[in-house]
Amino acid sequence: MMTRTHIARAPSNIALIKYMGKKDHGLNIPENPSLSLTLDALCSYAELSDLAAQSDSDLTIRWIPEPPRIKTSPPYEARVPSLSRHGMERAVEHAHRVALAAPAILSRHGVPVLGEGPRTLSLKTANTFPEASGIASSASSFAAITAAVALAFSRERDTFERAWKDPGLRRAFAAISRQGSGSSCRSFEGPWVLWNGEATESLKSALPSLVHFVLLVSQEKKSVSSSEAHRRIKSSPLWDGRIARTTARTNELRTALKEGNLECISRLAWSEAWEMHSLFHTSPEPFSYWQPGTIEALQWFARDIATVGFGPIVTMDAGPNIHVTVEASRAAQWRERLKKQFAGWSILEDQPGTGAEPEGIF
Repeated sequence: MMTRTHIARAPSNIALIKYMGKKDHGLNIPENPSLSLTLDALCSYAELSDLAAQSDSDLTIRWIPEPPRIKTSPPYEARVPSLSRHGMERAVEHAHRVALAAPAILSRHGVPVLGEGPRTLSLKTANTFPEASGIASSASSFAAITAAVALAFSRERDTFERAWKDPGLRRAFAAISRQGSGSSCRSFEGPWVLWNGEATESLKSALPSLVHFVLLVSQEKKSVSSSEAHRRIKSSPLWDGRIARTTARTNELRTALKEGNLECISRLAWSEAWEMHSLFHTSPEPFSYWQPGTIEALQWFARDIATVGFGPIVTMDAGPNIHVTVEASRAAQWRERLKKQFAGWSILEDQPGTGAEPEGIF
């Protein structure tokens, strides 16, 4: 087989209505719907390269702790994640999962696939943001791996790229990606994505152009993984009624997106973020991702809301950092406010994106 390198990128996403609690842990089926904003520059890259077959098995994949060859320079440095043995095994296992499903999915969408035979691939990944700190690194990483494997099993790049524009193809791979990391299924489209059960759907909005900031309170790895958090929160006394509340918020948020009601979206996101973290704090095995800086920032935004009402969309993922989404027309004003208030903090900046995409074949 001719040696080829296959590269894909996938952005992180930040949920306004949270995915927290699993109905099916094996398939990562959520207990409630979630609704997220897909980002752009805060992303992951995955590279698969064909190597000389080194075994008689149909497919061998090895994770290599080296940076992928990125076609275009990202605004933030792409760093290789420091994966544990379990993390490496999980990434390789997922690449195998996608490889098993890819030929049938590609064929159904008219994309010619490579012939059968022993094949050895190296896998390299990198993120443009700190891993395991609450910026959904597993979501973007698994989505990027999924897209790269899909590309690696297509025989014609041009045909693949045309087919990739079909939401049906992307959603088929999103469903496979979900089995590796639940929230990764939301990183295949954008900017607004609804995930309900096994299905994802891109939503339209009447909102103006937006800019997204991330206040990096801490870049340390989380002490409690998201998978463990999914398990613990079901024993919280606040879990009772959680599914009904999130379903109602999801329906209200969908309406607010259609109407371009930024104030309503801001209010819903604020309530939902506090409820998710309250589940963490009130579980029988309590835990918290909050750092002193987290509390400082939340108190500042609470005072701002009390003074001027709901403005920017403020939320958090399962980590200590704060996400702030504002109208692009007010981005300069908010950029200066945040820099002044949180002097010395690292502040990342991004914009809404459209989801995972192939980067190239070399």
